[in-house]
Amino acid sequence: MAKDRVAFCLNFCKAKLMLRFFHWLVNKLRFRRLALSSHVYLLEQFSICQGSYSNWKHDPRPVIFVMYSGTTYTHGINVNYLNSSDKAWLARTLYLLKRGHQILDGVAMYRFFKLKRYNIIKTAYRVYFTALLNVKPVCSGLAIIKHVYPSTNPWIAQLNEMLKAEEVSVNLTEGRPQIAYDPAELQTRVMQAVNSVPIQAKSVAPYAQKATWLRK
Repeated sequence: MAKDRVAFCLNFCKAKLMLRFFHWLVNKLRFRRLALSSHVYLLEQFSICQGSYSNWKHDPRPVIFVMYSGTTYTHGINVNYLNSSDKAWLARTLYLLKRGHQILDGVAMYRFFKLKRYNIIKTAYRVYFTALLNVKPVCSGLAIIKHVYPSTNPWIAQLNEMLKAEEVSVNLTEGRPQIAYDPAELQTRVMQAVNSVPIQAKSVAPYAQKATWLRK
């Protein structure tokens, strides 16, 4: 009986290893075939793309916030893996960064996410083979894209509404950021500037009593 169990375990391990090798070989050949037979299209950095991925393991149709895209690999955040709280934070952050026309590279953006919202990096950061991605931009994100494709994803639709041209505008001709404020908000800012007091004219009220820990 002991010999039969040992033989069964050995055969099971061999079959499992052969299955893993078969999957690896299929993926390797599929990647090589697609990479040699088709053009590699780089994705726009900091845009959000949606489509299909040939070498998928858990998500065949990712929604990717592109951090970097090269001829071999594409790094990004798969929004499908984020919870509702992280999605809301990401949308608000992209809105504020684009409204303020903040210029970041991929490394700085990665460090920013890791510092401010580590769960996004831990949960949704992925690396894809660029040649196996068949995706299209559905949201401009922080990039400057003239045309985006429609998406049925409600989070994408909400983000596109936040990043509308009348709310976030960039002066492309002069190369300078142009922030569009709501008329009521602009009037409030003007009134605050008019009623402000110069710092030289401000006075500091004296302390009512000395600190109790100071000696007399």
